[in-house]
Amino acid sequence: MLLPILRLVPSPARTADAWVRLVGLLAAGALTASCAGVARPNSPGLGRVPIQIVELYDLAAPDGVMELEIDRDGNLREIEADVSVLELPAVVADAALRHLPAGRVVGAERELTSKGPAWEVKFDVEGRGWEVVVDEQGRIIETEQSLSLREAPAVVLASAERAIPDALLLSVELIRRGDESEYHVKRERLGVSYKIVVAPDGRVLRRVREARAEIEIPLRD
Repeated sequence: MLLPILRLVPSPARTADAWVRLVGLLAAGALTASCAGVARPNSPGLGRVPIQIVELYDLAAPDGVMELEIDRDGNLREIEADVSVLELPAVVADAALRHLPAGRVVGAERELTSKGPAWEVKFDVEGRGWEVVVDEQGRIIETEQSLSLREAPAVVLASAERAIPDALLLSVELIRRGDESEYHVKRERLGVSYKIVVAPDGRVLRRVREARAEIEIPLRD
């Protein structure tokens, strides 16, 4: 059984945190047309979810993590799941290894977003965590670099602390997409993990609470 993480993203109009049941979230979510699923016969239940969730569930590592990011209006922003590195297409693995030739591959993820599918290759580079996101054609579209506390900009740390006060700092990542960058700061308060996305100038772009849940889907015949 996969244990997914649900990331509930606040919209500007509604920022209050809320515990949301998995079924309710998934029934409301849908990817845009670029990731639209094939219709299946209706069955009793609360509603349908994108078929990509079922397909990714089948591809995912059985003992891995599956993450769904959903905004406050119920729109499904992103799905990703741990997969075996053996699932990586050769063009993806080659592109990631060229980008970080000194790195050691330690994991992989499959990602689905409204911009299209991609693969995430996880590296260890001299003890530092790196992630390289590659599209189906082998183009690098994003990198994620773990930072030490000393490397993280003070303005970013201060903004994250104001966003989620009285919390323990867990990690900081620098995310680069072309010429753009942002920071992902994780903090923990009362056993609950939060992610704060911060611009280089200290603006808080969004805050999410990471909730653990379970997905149960019948196995394929």
